[in-house]
Amino acid sequence: MSIQITGVDPRDVALLLQWNGLLRDGYAAGREKVWSRSDETTRLQFQNPHPTRRSVLLLAEIDGLAVGAAEAHGHPDEPVDVEIAVLEGFRRRGVARALLHAVRSTLRGTATVMRTETYSDAGVSFARSAGMRVGVRESRQVVDLPLPPGTLDSLPGPPSDVEVVSWVGACPPRLLNGWARLRTHMSEDVPMGDLTRTVVPADIDAVRRNEERMAEQGYALVRSVACVDAHAVGYTEILLSLPDPKIVLQDDTFVEERVRGRGIGRALKTANLRRLMSVPESAGSRFLQTYTALTNEPMLALNRSVGFDEVDVLTVLEGPLG
Repeated sequence: MSIQITGVDPRDVALLLQWNGLLRDGYAAGREKVWSRSDETTRLQFQNPHPTRRSVLLLAEIDGLAVGAAEAHGHPDEPVDVEIAVLEGFRRRGVARALLHAVRSTLRGTATVMRTETYSDAGVSFARSAGMRVGVRESRQVVDLPLPPGTLDSLPGPPSDVEVVSWVGACPPRLLNGWARLRTHMSEDVPMGDLTRTVVPADIDAVRRNEERMAEQGYALVRSVACVDAHAVGYTEILLSLPDPKIVLQDDTFVEERVRGRGIGRALKTANLRRLMSVPESAGSRFLQTYTALTNEPMLALNRSVGFDEVDVLTVLEGPLG
């Protein structure tokens, strides 16, 4: 048996989509309601790469048959995110180890720490054998869409002194400073367990650049901000892939510590779900997915109150790249 590892050139669309399909099939094996990056989003993402991010795309073959894939991404001075998928019938043959070796060889000297995610005990064991340790575990929760009639109407509204503003797309100019400030606080506050925390200030220019890239990749950004006395105190964001709206991604939800416990997070999520349903493409959406650290009981309780149920648990591990 001969394992061959080759790089994937994003300009070769057929090879790029084959690579993405292998990742998708490997991630979905044995799991339910699994999100995967659409082919159109994949093409747009990798043919228009982020200016500061280094990406490595690898394909594994056994005797000419594609059986596995890996992707690794890293910004300067940040951990490299590595994901490896091997088709079920070809596991325990050294394919994942060969892919990891190729990632490490390719990125040697560009970073010192790598991070990976897995949903299985076998994946955790493999990562540990490669010198990684568990950093945090997160509950992956989903709620079916469309929501049953009356679900949102039954939830409490925001406190009387709180204004919730919702929209789709780029942040309105009057809320931009508050949005950028809250995004920075989110990166400082989100539970990270034993993972390396890298705080990247989300200044206005960075916010606008991210909005442009997400729009280029076909995502509608569904957003809400909560304000007290015209001061932004919380936000939430949903990512809806317009080319493939079946699975919707609940991204960040953050409320400043000084106003927590007042139902602002629930009000934000409720308002954002209402706004999501105003996007025509959401008629094709079948469930909304979110992640929450197992230690973040307030957010887990909030998600349950909106109707989310746990479908599996994500383990994030970290270790030396070299």
